[in-house]
Amino acid sequence: MNASCLARALVHLACCTTLTPGVLAAPLSLHVAPGGSDTQPGTADKPLLTLDRARDALRTLRREGRIPAEGATVVVHGGLYPVRQSLRLDPADSGTRTAPVVFRAAPGESPVFSGGAQLAAFKPATDPADLDRLAEGVRGRVLVSDLAVAGVTEVLPFSLGGFSSGRGFRTHPAMELFVDGEPMTLARWPNEGFVKTGEVPAPLTLPAYDGKRGSPEGRFRFEGDRPARWVKEPDAWLYGYWFWDWADSYEKIERIDLDAREIHLARPWHGYGYRRGQRFHAINLLSELDAPGEWYLDRERRRVFLMPPRDLDGARVELSVLAAPLLELQEVSHVVLEGLTWDLGASDGVRVHGGEGVVFRGCTIRRMAGNGIEVRGGLGHTLDSCDIHHMGRGGVALEGGDRRTLTPSGHRVQNCHIHHLSRIDHTYTPAIWMNGVGHHIRHNLMHHVASSAMRVEGNDHLVELNEAHHVVTESDDQGAVDMFGNPTYRGNIYRHNYWHHLGTWDRQGADHHNQRAGIRLDDAICGTLVEGNIFQRCSTDPTHFGGVQIHGGKENTVQGNLFIDTGAAVSFTPWGDKRWREFVARALDAPAIDRALYLARYPALAVLPEGHDANMVRSNVTVRCGPLFLRAPGGLQSAANVEFATDTGLPESADGRLRWSDADARRLGVAHIPFASIGLRTNAWRTRVEGEWRLSPQPP
Repeated sequence: MNASCLARALVHLACCTTLTPGVLAAPLSLHVAPGGSDTQPGTADKPLLTLDRARDALRTLRREGRIPAEGATVVVHGGLYPVRQSLRLDPADSGTRTAPVVFRAAPGESPVFSGGAQLAAFKPATDPADLDRLAEGVRGRVLVSDLAVAGVTEVLPFSLGGFSSGRGFRTHPAMELFVDGEPMTLARWPNEGFVKTGEVPAPLTLPAYDGKRGSPEGRFRFEGDRPARWVKEPDAWLYGYWFWDWADSYEKIERIDLDAREIHLARPWHGYGYRRGQRFHAINLLSELDAPGEWYLDRERRRVFLMPPRDLDGARVELSVLAAPLLELQEVSHVVLEGLTWDLGASDGVRVHGGEGVVFRGCTIRRMAGNGIEVRGGLGHTLDSCDIHHMGRGGVALEGGDRRTLTPSGHRVQNCHIHHLSRIDHTYTPAIWMNGVGHHIRHNLMHHVASSAMRVEGNDHLVELNEAHHVVTESDDQGAVDMFGNPTYRGNIYRHNYWHHLGTWDRQGADHHNQRAGIRLDDAICGTLVEGNIFQRCSTDPTHFGGVQIHGGKENTVQGNLFIDTGAAVSFTPWGDKRWREFVARALDAPAIDRALYLARYPALAVLPEGHDANMVRSNVTVRCGPLFLRAPGGLQSAANVEFATDTGLPESADGRLRWSDADARRLGVAHIPFASIGLRTNAWRTRVEGEWRLSPQPP
């Protein structure tokens, strides 16, 4: 059946029905199901097989003027939908403000769109060449599976990046292995943590504030004999923090000189260079496959090696395959997606470019090698009650609005659960990265991120009633919220959020750092309001950062917050008059802004060069914290802050979260903080069962 005939059949089905007087017609409905066929008419009893076919049918109906005024709905029935190419929507697929196009899970059902392949037929590795590369003690425990059996005929090259990588800081498609939904670890050494670079040969031309000079050339000496095992590896890489502990990258080994005990890295080299004593580990090495849950992809012979974490009998072993987003929307408006799951992609999950009024509600995006969802431009897009988890990079990348005209985007991320991120790129891959003007981030829960919970750039953003914990677990010199480098970023509000158990708060592990904060206003961030937040265990003593860290900025207000068991409440890195004036001298002449408009909207910019390091900290309460201030500058204004040095009886739950009462709030003087309203909320899509937040299929 061609597209035109299919469309006419659907119009007849949807529109040629006798209606009771006074009752509005229902929207046009098409059905899609795993057992359907794209030659069928798309009715409930004869559904289509793919969303691509449903999209094409709607396009035909729209061209012929046959979409009812009430709009159109694609009902997607439960089951698994293999995806081998991106579903792309463009302006022709848009609805209207009053009649959106809706792609909706059937009531009570869970459709899953998968960019992966299921692997089976794992057998013990017996090839002598393979056994020779494996460590002697594990040779009988490593299994191998031929990808051809699973229908996987092409594999992606191993080529990753990272922050300041010479290969670019972006999503680099990567195939990953999962057992029963959990990501396996690409074979590495050491199995946990890092080792340190040895001496970096000259030229040591790169200076650093800590006096440890470095070299722009990718070469360093190693200690011990472990690299001798890697000489025969065809595609050995290193992952590390080569100069700063907030700038990571993957570096390909070009050669190993065992006589000189040097590792030479292939170009392009890391943008910040290399120096002695920096942490790294080796990766993508069959010779290092020696721990349960480790795996390796033989790209030449298209085989997967796995030391299973447990018996694979009945287990589901999957490999991400699709090296493109599962869904792309280009300049699409007024489309709603409800209750759908996108899974197992080797790139980003979903990309939205431009358009207006796209809504994701009750959706899940999981197990991608890149970001969960990218929203670039457009107006009024919304993520509502979605789960985004187990990403190789970040959760949500949100961009929109116009900084020059200060036109707000109207983008919203609300009631979303975003967690277990930064698996591949560990720094600057937060739960939510946002740039532009006027985003609203409310009632979200973010946790288990090597990087920040949020990276914020731009103006007039509202961040309120969110909870974040166990973030900034590996990166240093960052915060659960991180802002950086622009004194014209103004009008941002952080209100009534709960930041807790950040970084290495328990001082466990070899990589304990002392430069992690709850909210970090770095390098000249100004005019920010931090009000009514709770900071619990956000830094440990001795610390360089407080729950709030202000690095050189001014006109920030920190008021009415509660700090508990934190190394310091508010820390500063004062700049002084000379450095401040030099930094801001041309800030108002930047082409990205309109000077006159900014002076009218933010009058304090008229005296930007004056009053360096002048900030207001008032009406805050600290409980069992270190000092109220670290490195307080002369321009600091402080008033009505209260410190409780000893236990006030605030109880914690088993997971360390505060158990709060109105009596506690009144006793401490923080009754204005709506503790019970912070974090995720139950609704038609989201429930809480035995203390765990879950998405539920839409009820019938």
